[in-house]
Amino acid sequence: MASEHSLNCRLCNAPLRQAESSRRLCAVCDEYAQHVALHRNERIERVVGELQNGSLFVAASRRAH
Repeated sequence: MASEHSLNCRLCNAPLRQAESSRRLCAVCDEYAQHVALHRNERIERVVGELQNGSLFVAASRRAH
């Protein structure tokens, strides 16, 4: 049985669809993280880790979607 944590986006806590469960990111957060990773030329997991710790991003993403 999947845990509740794995059913939500790890950045904004939005519910995930089955297709989004591989990275545990909703479509909006996944697209943003990919954009930042490409811009910085860094691995997406490193960018997601930094975004998870960024309170400004988390607060903004909860209001946006």
